[in-house]
Amino acid sequence: MIGCLAAAVVLLQGGGPTVGDTVWLSRSVGLPPGHVVRAADWDPTDPVELLGRPRVIITGDSAQISYPVVVWRPGPQVIELPGPLLLGPGGTVDSLAGERVRLTVRSVLPAVPRDSVLPPQPRASLVPRREVSLVPLVLLWSLVLAFLIPLHLWWRRRGKPMPPIALPSQLPDPPLARWADAGEYRAVANVAAVRLRATVAHQVAGAHSGLDTERLLAELAAVRPQWPLAELSALLRALDNARFGQTGSPDALELSRSTLELRDRLLRDAA
Repeated sequence: MIGCLAAAVVLLQGGGPTVGDTVWLSRSVGLPPGHVVRAADWDPTDPVELLGRPRVIITGDSAQISYPVVVWRPGPQVIELPGPLLLGPGGTVDSLAGERVRLTVRSVLPAVPRDSVLPPQPRASLVPRREVSLVPLVLLWSLVLAFLIPLHLWWRRRGKPMPPIALPSQLPDPPLARWADAGEYRAVANVAAVRLRATVAHQVAGAHSGLDTERLLAELAAVRPQWPLAELSALLRALDNARFGQTGSPDALELSRSTLELRDRLLRDAA
């Protein structure tokens, strides 16, 4: 084991360290030829806190290892510095013994003279309880109600009745031809299918718009066998292909015209 020299304390502030100051705890060791010094890992206990990595400075045949720390408790402190490692030729490792450092840390609080301590005070007498009255609360609520009731009545007053808005008896037909010219074939097919299904649902209560095409045709076959079901089936399936196909059908406008003709025929048969 190679002996170590005395430890030293390097301060960033003059006049001795105080609580919270950064203190460099340094230790010098002899460095034999061909050896390399390494600072040992250190995890000091309370009230000492390590602030960063140690610093190693080599001067001639000696090395100085310094640890930046801070002390959080005033008074004399005994700090155990870890022993460094000496790495020799051929991979040999020699660990040095630890070193104790005695340090006195001053408090940052001023000294309090004895005469500034407050003397014990005599026992306080009982505080008389004042009488609790509901009169202020009643007066406050009376003023609030006197203000809010007229305001509420004024707010709820009825104005002049508005004239009823006349709604059109029949919505205008959508411009299917213009939609078809713009390439909106699916929109044209959707309007035609909705229009035809609404006519069928008006004639047959069970054939509502919530049914898919196959169930709708099955319901009509049971209730209206005299209708042109083959033509209606072909037309509904063609509209479904135009609405839900990968590409819109250019025949959507012609299908829409066919639905108008079939709708008129169904209405005439029902009459």
